[in-house]
Amino acid sequence: MTTLPVMSQIRNILVVEDDTDIANLVQMHLENEGYDTTRAADGRVAIDLFDSGDFDLVILDLMLPEVGGMEVCHHIRASERYVPVVMVTAKSEDANKVAGLEMGADDYITKPFSVAELVARVNALGRRVEVLTRLADSSGEKVLSFGEFEIHIDKRIVTREGVDLELTQKEFEILRVLALTPGRPYSRRALCEKAGVESFDGTDRTIDTHIKRLRAKIEPERHRPQYVLTVWGFGYKFSDKFC
Repeated sequence: MTTLPVMSQIRNILVVEDDTDIANLVQMHLENEGYDTTRAADGRVAIDLFDSGDFDLVILDLMLPEVGGMEVCHHIRASERYVPVVMVTAKSEDANKVAGLEMGADDYITKPFSVAELVARVNALGRRVEVLTRLADSSGEKVLSFGEFEIHIDKRIVTREGVDLELTQKEFEILRVLALTPGRPYSRRALCEKAGVESFDGTDRTIDTHIKRLRAKIEPERHRPQYVLTVWGFGYKFSDKFC
């Protein structure tokens, strides 16, 4: 049986940011959207607040005093309850961005950023959480619907207008992993591990071959993908515009 992540609707957000002006601006816009926010100005306080609170999402700057954002992210991922994390990085922190995504961050945004864009990312995560919660709570057949096709989780098939697209088990598993977390970037290595794809050439590029074949079956135009998107220099993600 496929185990699905169970997450509540996003309401309470922990904003971990040491720049007071940025933190105040982010909090103001999130609260205008109806979210409750709590701020931590350093990593040690963030960990204490996370452990004692009941947060549905964490917005996490990587460059923090006391305890770094990477260690905070690791602490969050080690907790029993899964809480989405949006990393905030500087343009010069590409290596940290990759490391954070490998550690399990759900999304990232690069400074300087538009607060409206950050709010849009949070709202998109909220829609994703609602979809996953409904799916996990469903007592019937578990189906993900995206545009013109459906992913039947239990039957392990993908259909377009009722017609089986005849994915291989590896192709299905890759699509299942990506589609359950739309918008979240996966590195090639992480996607290989989560989808159970073994390398045949000793590199993470094996996944590229599977993605190419998967796109040929599900994309209207495989050279202009709408569903399985490339994250350049990193890996792949499923589009969140269908959430």
